[in-house]
Amino acid sequence: MVQAQPQQRPPYATLAIFSVTAGCTALEFTRFTLVPALERTPAALASHQWWRLITPLFVNPEGWRQIAVNFTALAILGTIVERRFGATRWLILYFASGLVGTIAGYAWKPLGAGSSVAIAGLLGALAAILAWGAAPQGRVGTAMILGGALVLCYFRDMHGPPVLFGFALAALMLRRANPPHRRHSMTQIV
Repeated sequence: MVQAQPQQRPPYATLAIFSVTAGCTALEFTRFTLVPALERTPAALASHQWWRLITPLFVNPEGWRQIAVNFTALAILGTIVERRFGATRWLILYFASGLVGTIAGYAWKPLGAGSSVAIAGLLGALAAILAWGAAPQGRVGTAMILGGALVLCYFRDMHGPPVLFGFALAALMLRRANPPHRRHSMTQIV
């Protein structure tokens, strides 16, 4: 007799962010363009347009390659991470990592936009999931992801910091959800 698999909720947060980002990105192919109002622009940030710390995540203006890579990565990583952390913590991971990536972008690549920095944070969260797994291969995967992030930071690529931040934040979330067992000394047991 085959046991029924438990139903998993659809990844609602991933689907919502995917849809909003797809809609904003699609507007780039019409006469109505959002990039000038949403992209990273130091002059606009200096003019107190604080929304530009988050809004670059909602447009992918660099063409089909950026769109294909970012949306594929968002669909895959987003689903995996959301199934492990749930929608609320997923949104925190996505936007906090995106903010870290946007700040790195202002420092290292001041003009532009794209959801890849937030998705990089989801990659960092995946590294934390692998690190907390039982399989040794997971730890190898974690080391490869974090090593790659350090290389990106060395070369001042704005995707490195959100990977590291996403890993740290996800690791904190995992630790809080699964605290380590306290070991008792023999004198405490007796």
